[in-house]
Amino acid sequence: PGEDGPPIMPEDPYAYVVAAFQALPEPDYVFGPEEPEQAPPSPVYIPYDPEEDPADYPTDHGDNDDEEEEHSASTDSIPPPPALRVTARIS
Repeated sequence: PGEDGPPIMPEDPYAYVVAAFQALPEPDYVFGPEEPEQAPPSPVYIPYDPEEDPADYPTDHGDNDDEEEEHSASTDSIPPPPALRVTARIS
């Protein structure tokens, strides 16, 4: 029975499943080296070389007026009032 006719089930139906997972197929890929043979090359940095002085802006040309007077404190300004200090004496 089973040779000429339909295949027969084994006595234990789970034995087929276990047997199928016993032998795993060979992988289709080959493992590579665990570490690269050499380190990757370091990035190459090009130093920045400006053609002109970056502090020489076009807005600075021809404007030689003294702007210090605009920013200096005026002599007639009123100073802030002194802080109120309360002192309590406990006898």
